[in-house]
Amino acid sequence: MHNNDIVRRLQYIFNISTKDMLTIFKLGDLNLTKAEFLAIIAKPAQDSARDAQLSRHDLEKFMNGLIISQRGHKKNEDGSVAPQDYSMQRDSDINNVVIKKLKIAMSYTVEDLLAFWQAADFKVTKGEVGAMVRRKSHPKYLVAGDQFMRKLLIGMAEALR
Repeated sequence: MHNNDIVRRLQYIFNISTKDMLTIFKLGDLNLTKAEFLAIIAKPAQDSARDAQLSRHDLEKFMNGLIISQRGHKKNEDGSVAPQDYSMQRDSDINNVVIKKLKIAMSYTVEDLLAFWQAADFKVTKGEVGAMVRRKSHPKYLVAGDQFMRKLLIGMAEALR
């Protein structure tokens, strides 16, 4: 799945205006013009690279901005704003990090995620969801493939639109 497909589908699912999308990117420390944003959400050519329009790092900035827009800035114990987390080190991390950050931003439970996958007629167990949102260093960590991400977004669209 292309990185910009994730952003485009989330914009549709949550019915977010272009202006608000630019604000979310800005909260994640990525300033875009309207033209740059429209280029990002344009449908990519079928044979283009996953990150042709939106890099892995910029996708994570968007996800961080989504968390901040929904939940506010994370604070340290002393009350100062904590630095944003960047955990997408490889392409294989993208789907897991997006699922985890979407869960955090929208305050979804494991049951909510399971309901979205069920709405897309995709069977996922509670254990698999738990394994997807674990730390990469955990022995039971499960890499979420593109099909998990695609079906989650389809199920969210079915349930929320």
